Amino acid sequence: MWKKPWKYREGIAISIGLLITGALLQVSIGALEWGMFMWPANIIALIVLVVLLALFYALRDKVYLFKFMTQVEAAVPALATASILTIIMGLSRQVPEGHPAMDPVGFSKMLSFWPFILIYLWNIIIVAEVFIHQLMNFQKRYIPSMVSHLGLFIFVTCGTLGSADMQRLKMYCEEGKAEWRALDNYQQVHELPLAVELTRFTIDEYPPKLAIFDSKSGNALPADKPQNLIIEPEFTSGELMGWTISKEKYIEDAMPVAMMRMLRGMPEQMMQRMKMDDLGMRINADGFVEYKEKGAATAILIRAQKGKVVKRGWITSGSYMFPMSTLKLDGNTELAMSSREPLRYASDVKIYTKDGKAEQAHIEVNKPYSVGSWKIYQFDYNKEQGKWSSLSVFELVSDPWLPATYFGLYLLLAGAVLMFITAGRKH
Repeated sequence: MWKKPWKYREGIAISIGLLITGALLQVSIGALEWGMFMWPANIIALIVLVVLLALFYALRDKVYLFKFMTQVEAAVPALATASILTIIMGLSRQVPEGHPAMDPVGFSKMLSFWPFILIYLWNIIIVAEVFIHQLMNFQKRYIPSMVSHLGLFIFVTCGTLGSADMQRLKMYCEEGKAEWRALDNYQQVHELPLAVELTRFTIDEYPPKLAIFDSKSGNALPADKPQNLIIEPEFTSGELMGWTISKEKYIEDAMPVAMMRMLRGMPEQMMQRMKMDDLGMRINADGFVEYKEKGAATAILIRAQKGKVVKRGWITSGSYMFPMSTLKLDGNTELAMSSREPLRYASDVKIYTKDGKAEQAHIEVNKPYSVGSWKIYQFDYNKEQGKWSSLSVFELVSDPWLPATYFGLYLLLAGAVLMFITAGRKH
């Protein structure tokens, strides 16, 4: 062993040696914290790496290890070891950066696990040395391989070193108020180079659902497989556990008549101080009327019949201004409407930048809006107020290295396409 020329056994030995070295580092100094590579440390590290790679190639005739880096006997064991560690990472639940590993070894925080880091660094060195070797001995047939190797190098190095500069913050915006501060995962406040003002929040909801519940436990029935009726616009009647449920009247946005009488001229601050139990006793007696203002909720006048037993009354899931209303079917069960689930929610906002510009934007889930290096995502809202929420929670993400990472990925894909084309020509 270690007799020139080196073979696969030497390549395997190097990979095992890196795993052992990484394990010793993991035990002695702990996991690597990528936060130490925040700008400008990451660009300095990248420059140092590139200089070392050039130095390795320049000394390849004097140091056999540097020459071995460009051979397949080094690449195959390194790639196989990296693949095994990647599979372990995929099978292990990973914790976010800044949190301790959930297992004593460190598999749950693989990106900070020293054996993983050293093996991937070894792979990147091999990839870069092969690229330099092909560049210095350029031939036209090397182009697909060179493009792939360069793309992989850029993708991995920029993706890892640039992760320290990525910011993921949450901003809480109240309607009509510009907000320029956001919180990180540690609840630290960050002032941003932009401000967001919520002008309008909207929700599209799924149709309401009715179900029969156990009055004592509050669980939907049947216990083993709960049933429900979806009240689509065209719904007239349906069967639910032997009851025939008919819709007599449907109001999308409604308010109890009792509350309307009580709230005339009453300030909104006093609405939430009312005793909801007192109000709830009058809801079914007085019914509901249409109300297109904040605090309204869907209300349905239901007729339920089972044999000769007929029950009739209003059902609503309630809102932050008035309680839910159910229909008693017998001494043990009642018909109720569950809270309506959001189908889609979005925010109309004004975004102000430091250079004095203001722009209108529409932001919804999975459809972010970009401002400079920031992407603004719709993240949450005030669930207690539901569709009348006057608060939007946005997630703001900045990743300055993302364009370079994407560039590396595009090169990698281009190299794969070129390899496919040139392989086809050879046949």
